[in-house]
Amino acid sequence: MRGRMPQKYKKGFHPYIEGRRLFLREVRQEDVNDDYYSWMNDPEVTRYLETRYIPQSRENISRYVEAMSGKRDEIFLAICMRKSAAHIGNIKLGPINWIHRFADISLIIGEKKCWGKGYGSEAIRMLSRYAFEVLNLRKLRSGLYSDNIGSARAFRKAGFTEEGRLKRQWISVGGFQDELLFGLCEEVWRSNA
Repeated sequence: MRGRMPQKYKKGFHPYIEGRRLFLREVRQEDVNDDYYSWMNDPEVTRYLETRYIPQSRENISRYVEAMSGKRDEIFLAICMRKSAAHIGNIKLGPINWIHRFADISLIIGEKKCWGKGYGSEAIRMLSRYAFEVLNLRKLRSGLYSDNIGSARAFRKAGFTEEGRLKRQWISVGGFQDELLFGLCEEVWRSNA
């Protein structure tokens, strides 16, 4: 889905995957700014991330971005608004199992003003299309905390179905959480595309 990008973003602008309201591009070192730092240290934003247990410095975030750059088994992308090019979150495909042709998808929408507007499901659909059409994967997966209602809704809206539940898998505020296992097979995706 390629459309016209605003003129002011054309110079030095290289979207990797384009959608209706969003585009995905590589995460850059210049993305490690006050906003990104704030997301990674906001308990509401990181509530379902394992990074929540360790305060995140700019240096740690920068090292992670550097480590993810150019990896062959993990594709780490910035979720950006088409109209403004604002970076609102990240999405990752991987690790990718190239032999059995499946991968995990995980994401974070760091900008709270963008929560509940369907950006997560749009980014998941965009990356799913890329995974199936370009990378020739056959299945995508995701594991979610059972009370992560927003992410569960986004994955369902993107065509994923709940395939299983791991009881009392994660320690969370107030006790243990089940892990919900979501999946999407390429043939199901094609029949609904």
